[in-house]
Amino acid sequence: MLRRVIVIGVLSGLAAAGPLPAEAKATDFGAWVSAPNLHEGHVAHTATLLKDGRVLIAGGTDVHGVATAGCELFDPKANRWIRASNMIHARTAHAATLLADGNVLVIGGQTGLGIFPIQVLASAEIYHPTSNSWTAAAAMHVPRRMHSSIRLGDGRVLVVGGTNLAPGSPLPAAELEQAELYDPQRDSWSFAGTGLPSLSDQAATLMPDGTVLVTGGSTDTGFATTGAELFDPQTDRWRATTWPMATPRYGHTATLLPDRKVLLMGGYTTRSQSAGSFVYPASELLTTSEMFDLRGNTWVAVGFSRIPRFENSATLLRNGTVLVVGSAYASNADSQIFDPKNTEQWASTGLKMDRYLHTATTLADGRVLIAGGYGVGSSTTAWIFTPMAGMSAPSGYAPVLLTAGLLLTVLIAIAFFVAFRRFLRRGIATVREEDSRWIDS
Repeated sequence: MLRRVIVIGVLSGLAAAGPLPAEAKATDFGAWVSAPNLHEGHVAHTATLLKDGRVLIAGGTDVHGVATAGCELFDPKANRWIRASNMIHARTAHAATLLADGNVLVIGGQTGLGIFPIQVLASAEIYHPTSNSWTAAAAMHVPRRMHSSIRLGDGRVLVVGGTNLAPGSPLPAAELEQAELYDPQRDSWSFAGTGLPSLSDQAATLMPDGTVLVTGGSTDTGFATTGAELFDPQTDRWRATTWPMATPRYGHTATLLPDRKVLLMGGYTTRSQSAGSFVYPASELLTTSEMFDLRGNTWVAVGFSRIPRFENSATLLRNGTVLVVGSAYASNADSQIFDPKNTEQWASTGLKMDRYLHTATTLADGRVLIAGGYGVGSSTTAWIFTPMAGMSAPSGYAPVLLTAGLLLTVLIAIAFFVAFRRFLRRGIATVREEDSRWIDS
């Protein structure tokens, strides 16, 4: 009888609780620790991992949208920030790329966020870590902001997208020029072939074969697209992929997974609205994601994060999962883990952040540094996430071990049994007492 009650109690507790979801167990995926504060606020800045393991934070704005030329370096070994030399120009919404020689190329950007007059920049400059100094580089052909830059296998830097108009400008959007290539050996720029549509807010991903995949984007009329193009550095040409994305989107993140699929997350989609003969885009934030398999040339829609993600970060961890942090439209967005082996379950890491337009940098030891960004108290603060080694549970659930949750369930079942046995004893004693009284009477 005792064994039966205990088994029933344990099974009842497990049935009520169900399998332990990963989002209830932050320790299954890693842990957060607060890092030292930055010396000054940085929003819409860049963060670049240097060859010596330090991280260069360059530019951005303060919380009021005023651009800064200020830079600082994070030393993971000493766990501290030190001031670096200022850039030549204050800039935000720019791009930064580590060059093959260990220097850092900073490109374009603008002179502020939301403060007029705003100038979009074509200038470029290079940071030299060995001398802690900046030198001017050749300017791009076209001013760009919110663009992407990727170092190719041959050492050149490909710059894609962005826009040459300040945000909120009353002027109509100008057609963007083609992508550009920077040659560090010659300190010169050239246009990168033809065939890339005139779009902004695309996402660019360096593929394992050296090509660059550019996904989505917004047209000059504001409509999201489903197109995807590939750039071949050997021929300097673009070609369209044969399958469109599952959902039109722009302003999303793109993360290359270990199996060579590309995870697209969040951003905006649009649908057509009309007022008479005038057709305009109605924007809608996305909670959905999708994966692109270049080998099969197909798009596959995957799970929901339940959080609208925009101006967030998505970082591939060494265990094959993706760390997602922040959102411009969720003031207390949960930091989540996406597991490619379980696309329907998004796991919580246990830390919510009011943060966007920040940076996420994978350190040499595999930890992830989150720094700056908009949000209450975010521009000067930093966090470090240490992922758990190895892969997460393939099902997206925690392993069924005697974890705290299961142990609690067992204890509750035992307590239930003890109370139930006391109840039976009292009942039996009462019945015997009543029977005795009846016989005596």
